[in-house]
Amino acid sequence: MSEHPAEEERAPESVAPGAMRPGRRAWRTVLLLSLVGVLVIGGWVGWYLFRLGRAANEAFHDIFVTPAPRPAVGVTATARPTAAPTTIRLATPTPTPTELPRWEGNEPVTLLLIGVDTTPERAGEGALPLADAIILARVDPVARTAVLLSIPRDLLVEIPGVGWDRINAAYAYGEANGASGPALLMATVEHNFGVRVDAFAQVDFTGFVRVVDLLGGVVVDVPAPIKDDEFPGPAFTYQRLYFSAGLQRLDGQRALAYVRTRHDDNDLARGLRQQQVLRALRAQAIRVDALRRAPELLAAVGDTVRTDLTPRQALSLARLGLELSPDAIVSASLAGFVSDVTLPSGAAVLVGNWPAIRSEVGRLFGTTGSP
Repeated sequence: MSEHPAEEERAPESVAPGAMRPGRRAWRTVLLLSLVGVLVIGGWVGWYLFRLGRAANEAFHDIFVTPAPRPAVGVTATARPTAAPTTIRLATPTPTPTELPRWEGNEPVTLLLIGVDTTPERAGEGALPLADAIILARVDPVARTAVLLSIPRDLLVEIPGVGWDRINAAYAYGEANGASGPALLMATVEHNFGVRVDAFAQVDFTGFVRVVDLLGGVVVDVPAPIKDDEFPGPAFTYQRLYFSAGLQRLDGQRALAYVRTRHDDNDLARGLRQQQVLRALRAQAIRVDALRRAPELLAAVGDTVRTDLTPRQALSLARLGLELSPDAIVSASLAGFVSDVTLPSGAAVLVGNWPAIRSEVGRLFGTTGSP
């Protein structure tokens, strides 16, 4: 393993399933992406947009982007990222009603939630963001339930048009070839998990920190002490990170560290920790009546959040998300469905029991194994 784990991720590494041996997994950095933290904030954006003038209008254009086609072929695995994609600007929106609209239709909606790494180190290298957190979410407007499935970023999958590689590499391949990182990642999830994905939402480190701070922090109950002596520091250095056990309020930076720490447990446990903070963020948003903070939130996330939901869809999901009972939100992971594997190159991946995974996804998402 490299002394500088962040440097290992400059380019995706293609791997062959036949060239694997069991081993101990090298865990990597992840980022929390909150269903409510993205969708509800997206709703606040639309709800208050017409009151916020020129600056808000600019942020609106940055957040809501035109859906990109999902590529299935023609992706070159050796291509390298060179520049960030251009955000597509939309027409100026018309004023929306002051009451959030209800979701139209009775069918469940499935969303891919993506957390991206845009740290200064990567920006300094001219590298595109990495997909550091992947959560598959399903919201049922009739049953008024939600399911969140954390997908480990090192899960070995078949990427359409590329071959076998880590699932987070799909985002980089899409961006590297002038296409859409989210679109190829969505196609990859559909191909491997057998579930149709309706839309995506993504946020970066900066946006997450800003939102947590604007909401006044999040309260979490840390189940056991966490000590990480190899937590990433600036310029590819290490620093000590420590959390005591028990109930505590975290500001944006501490909340980000809590969901990024990687050496005291494993990626599956970390995925559930992401969802713990997700719930805490939702609870805090309701507690402080965050709709009234929409102007500040809009300014905070305008350059850090992207989605191909329409403004009305975001508004509707915002309302639905606020109305869900906490007990109606199910958290799930792939624990028991994956195995740690180390390749001859030293790269660590997770290999899934795909028949069992598809069966579990079918149970959670009500699918038949075919998107």
